[in-house]
Amino acid sequence: MALYSISIQNSGDDEQISETLEGVFDAVQKSIKPISIGDPTTNVPQSESMFEVDPAESEKAEQVGINVPEASSQLFEQLSQLVANQLDAYESAGLISLSEDENWIDIDLRAGLLFDTGQYELTNDAVAILIAITALLKQFQYPIVVEGHTDDLPINSVKYTTNWHLSSERASSVVDEMVFRGIAPEKIAPIGFSSLKPQVRNANDFAREQNRRVTLKISKTDGKSVYELLFE
Repeated sequence: MALYSISIQNSGDDEQISETLEGVFDAVQKSIKPISIGDPTTNVPQSESMFEVDPAESEKAEQVGINVPEASSQLFEQLSQLVANQLDAYESAGLISLSEDENWIDIDLRAGLLFDTGQYELTNDAVAILIAITALLKQFQYPIVVEGHTDDLPINSVKYTTNWHLSSERASSVVDEMVFRGIAPEKIAPIGFSSLKPQVRNANDFAREQNRRVTLKISKTDGKSVYELLFE
């Protein structure tokens, strides 16, 4: 009976997220564009394959009084439902992926979805997606690190001298949008990694496209600011 009551209590959240996202996507224009930028690097990639969705199988718990593992499992489950139900076209195209480990939940967003070539301003699609993700994340109190990544090709831009600048600007644009949409400023921070953390080997254009991305890393440590999480 307790679990049934909890599911009734939380059922409205998914409906509200669905209605909000559908309204946003009706108002924006699709503008998915691949890009080709980056600085050379010889770093070994962390993985030879893209992340795959692996939804956690956990029961929902009340927001007040729950422990950290239950809350993070609930968050991952709701993010999985959001991606599967509302962002499935982007997931199928390889533009969004979701994963988790013992300490973090990762949302990978391809740069071609978020930005025009060589730019840091968010596309309409990017804003719509971040509105939906932020509406869910701001219900929790987990710190978020936003990572900007490029590929290994030299940058060709009058705005930026290196990929450090571009990756940092792109991560900052995502942070600015999420703070504007309701994430507490002390709970989120941008970091630019240039081409130093490739997801796959930069062997060809397709591989480089996978490495041009922004990753939202959501800590499973509840109640801390980003500064406390990283430096204390």
